[in-house]
Amino acid sequence: MILYDSNCVMMENGDSLVPEKAYTHYPFPNGLLPQNSLILPKGNNGLYYVFVVSVTDSLYNAVWNTQLSSERAPFNILMYHIVDINANNGLGKVISKNNVLLSGKEMHKIGMMACRHANGRDWWLLKQGQYDTNQVIRFLVTPDSIAGPWIQNVTMTDLASYPKTSDLSGQYTFSPNGEKFAYVKQKCQQLYLADFDRCTGELNNSKLINIPIDTTPNLDPKYKYDSLLNGVCFSPNGQFVYISKRWNQYQYEYNQPDSSLAWYHIIQGPDTTYLPFQWYSSLHRGVDGRIYIGNFGAQFKQMSVIDKPDIKGVGCSFCRKCFRLDDTTYMGFGAPPDMPDFNLGAASGTCWPLSQSESEVRSAEWVVYPNPSSTVFIVQNKHGKKKELYNVQGELLFSTKEDVIDVKPYAKGMYYLRVEHEVKKVIIE
Repeated sequence: MILYDSNCVMMENGDSLVPEKAYTHYPFPNGLLPQNSLILPKGNNGLYYVFVVSVTDSLYNAVWNTQLSSERAPFNILMYHIVDINANNGLGKVISKNNVLLSGKEMHKIGMMACRHANGRDWWLLKQGQYDTNQVIRFLVTPDSIAGPWIQNVTMTDLASYPKTSDLSGQYTFSPNGEKFAYVKQKCQQLYLADFDRCTGELNNSKLINIPIDTTPNLDPKYKYDSLLNGVCFSPNGQFVYISKRWNQYQYEYNQPDSSLAWYHIIQGPDTTYLPFQWYSSLHRGVDGRIYIGNFGAQFKQMSVIDKPDIKGVGCSFCRKCFRLDDTTYMGFGAPPDMPDFNLGAASGTCWPLSQSESEVRSAEWVVYPNPSSTVFIVQNKHGKKKELYNVQGELLFSTKEDVIDVKPYAKGMYYLRVEHEVKKVIIE
């Protein structure tokens, strides 16, 4: 992987941002698959995190060379780099590279996206987790640090019915207000929908919705019917979810209880003549309110577009190859830039523990001592229960079931300790 500046020249120190085998896997060292990389601001000072998920040389030699065709070729390292965009007169420079955030875990190749924390400053980074599981790994990304990982097990796919390791295509996405999350994965004919808590980074109220299968005879002899999922995206008003398959585009109204009315089949088949058609790819909601449909093979200089995605049915207006860059010197374009919504602001209200839903308790049922402390907090009468330490912004800093909490790594100030929905104020001095 290489980072380029605004002049399309390699940024200073911007090469070799993945291990060597992954770097040379393709003639052009780009990301291997959709959502392999992601950029987040590191505060408001011109610094940026660049997150990249990849494969170490040892796992590449052991697995990728022998099992890539069988699709069981996992990634096993999540790294980040730091860019100073103000360096070199605004052309930027990679000032820190190849920092390992997570390693030693065989992860899905797809599925990585971020959503702004409810405080309007920090970010939740979500990554599809370990192979053969429905794990979601999350990190809290702040200007000063990256906390985590925390692992949540959710029912994202029916592992008994669908392939566990089919992860050559798929997509994570958030609704415009950050309160909904959706996911599709290659051969799994189900849409995963959940509520997203911007305060805690957790997924709740999970649902699996069966996606229609087009059984029309397919011109592509490799597929009896259209079964491969590539993309998912919310409409700007958050009412609809758009699904991109290789040969079909669908609209789904998730609050419509009648499935016969909830689904609308936007288009079946190519958006051009068959021979050059390279399948539909991932989706992205643009700042202009339209949804852009990628090209799987990256050979076209045009993209098809959903012009009016807030309108139900035919009114959503599928426009064939309406986004055109015919004069560009590049060979073509694949997926639209799939970055987080940088315009999403803070949520209304405040996060726990600053909200009114859970108040500070002063009962003697459980005790924290010494308080204040500069070394440890000891919790009495809550043995084996989960203890969570939060700062005053509502950011989770630490979670454990131990009774002794080491607070030496944290700055002086006021914090909140939560045990079983009860909160006590603690001071680090």
